[in-house]
Amino acid sequence: MTKIRVWITMLLAMALIAAACGGDEADEPAPAPQTTAATAETPDTTAAMDDEEDMDDEQAMDEEDMDDEQAMDEEDMDDEEDMPIEEEEVTTTTVLTGEELMGGSCAPPPEPAPPRGVEPVDGLTIIKAYSGDVPNIDPRLNFEARGSELAANMYDQLITFHLDENEDGVLIADSSRPQGLLAESWEFNADCTSVTFTLRQGVKFNHTGNEMTANDVKWSFRRAALHQDRVGGWFDHAVIALYDYGDEETIDDVITVIDDYTIRFDFLYPTPFPLHVLSNAGVTVYDSAVLSRQGTTSDPWARDFLQSTDTGTGPFYLESVDPGVQVTLKRNDDYFLGPAQAERVILRIIPDEAQQAALLSAGEIDFAEAVPVTAIPELRAQGVKVTTVGGNNQAVMYMNPTRPPFDDVKVRQAISYAYPYDDVLDGVYFGAASRGGGPIPSTTPTFDPDAPFYTYDLDKARALLAESSYPDGFTTQLYIDATLQFAPELAIVVQASLAQIGIDVEIVRLSAGDFSENVFAEDGTKTDPLEARINPMDFFLFYFGSGSWVNEPQYHMELFWEVDAYAMRSNYSNTLVTEKLEAAKLLSPAEPERIQLYKDVQALMLEDAPAVWLAEPHLIVASSQAIQGFIWRPDQINRYYFVTKTP
Repeated sequence: MTKIRVWITMLLAMALIAAACGGDEADEPAPAPQTTAATAETPDTTAAMDDEEDMDDEQAMDEEDMDDEQAMDEEDMDDEEDMPIEEEEVTTTTVLTGEELMGGSCAPPPEPAPPRGVEPVDGLTIIKAYSGDVPNIDPRLNFEARGSELAANMYDQLITFHLDENEDGVLIADSSRPQGLLAESWEFNADCTSVTFTLRQGVKFNHTGNEMTANDVKWSFRRAALHQDRVGGWFDHAVIALYDYGDEETIDDVITVIDDYTIRFDFLYPTPFPLHVLSNAGVTVYDSAVLSRQGTTSDPWARDFLQSTDTGTGPFYLESVDPGVQVTLKRNDDYFLGPAQAERVILRIIPDEAQQAALLSAGEIDFAEAVPVTAIPELRAQGVKVTTVGGNNQAVMYMNPTRPPFDDVKVRQAISYAYPYDDVLDGVYFGAASRGGGPIPSTTPTFDPDAPFYTYDLDKARALLAESSYPDGFTTQLYIDATLQFAPELAIVVQASLAQIGIDVEIVRLSAGDFSENVFAEDGTKTDPLEARINPMDFFLFYFGSGSWVNEPQYHMELFWEVDAYAMRSNYSNTLVTEKLEAAKLLSPAEPERIQLYKDVQALMLEDAPAVWLAEPHLIVASSQAIQGFIWRPDQINRYYFVTKTP
């Protein structure tokens, strides 16, 4: 294992040297692949496991070590159809009442978010280094970290969460204590199928001073549901059962404006997390008067208008965008919870990680989006504050089971065995990641630590490839968003690892915008979700976005792995997995049968191997010592309203 760590470290060092010297053409973002029809929670900071032998005992897919209930023996691995778990009868439990589903109550008593209580400082600026441009600033149309961060700081949601400060000074969101933000209070009905929100009065939209009312809330949810099929709000709405997937037109029937400050949401059935979903950064409220005027016949929802401005109520608003240079946010001095301390937040485009680290050490920036983990000890020695927080984020490498060569399960299993999981935690992340290893993150309820995880085993990888339709190997392309921290390093490890079993990998590096556009590319003429997806990237790293903003297994699986899942673009489908996921929705979160269903799903999906779950990266925040008030939520998006800086 030590030799492997050395190999990974040397490999990355050589890659970084090559990049510094100009590298090859693959080091530059590549042209986007052509699509054919694109129209139409408190975190667990568990570190990486220290003892590799214990990890092998607990997680190895080894027929000699695992008990009869969990083993997938050699005969079962050879025969995709012959899986004992498929013979189990899927539960047909009847739908429970809302009170039973919620464990006794729909939600804790309403609690309003408190004022920040800091003094605004004129001229105070917080500067953060971004590694690339922001492709989209419309909260319902951005699907990457930077756009989501802008949305979270310019717009408000109905709900937020109580914050507790941990020993490192990080403000941790407590998902058991929802707080009213734009909503002042709420009341569920007896069976938890309806909630009525009382809105705050006097909340003003930035730029216009228009007062936010229930009509703005409903208009915003209508826009999310109707502005483009399968883009934006349909997942947030469907996952809390406002309507079924494809029934977006019923949005007018399920949201009722009672008066200017009262609005009711009606659900098809109760779910465990409606308030959590309504706190997500993209579930925003727009100034409907402005956007209604800006709408046109060809663009009724003013999508073009929202590419260059904002219409939110948040603590900051968009002051300017200089593509390739920086984005500037200005403080909202009339914010309803009181103004933030900083007058401006500047998000400066600095693609080079080493340059970010140098500027941070020199005190020229306050935050760095991406610093090399190898530089962390030196940065700390120079007085830079480096905070790491573990959570439910996942680095996932997807394979498309509907297209060759990944339509062969033995190919997918071989690739899963060829990746050096444990050594990457040290060789790439230097301890700033956890092992994880399956479709449900290790910090999410129902995660099964005894699931049949893959381990690094080149002999098994070679044997499986020899039994596949590609015994002599093949050549493939691995697509990455080259602007994301760790994505290039992980791709290099994948390339070198698969070369050892005869698979030649070309790394294709895309810009954030091109990568996102291809991940979500669809053929608007197709109604079947699997047929509609035309993502040309059959083998790709979906790095950011593989952690759920609601840390709950049902939400996570509906987002990433159900057949109609919003963010699942590998085209994976397994009838038994679908049946078990549907059955789990009918059970209370604490119900043992529900827990077992999710454990079954993890085992089934590991056998199918539609992806390689590479690691669970910790959030790394490097800042100056003058910075306080960093916040952690499952979305891993910072809110600058809570950040203070010693002048």
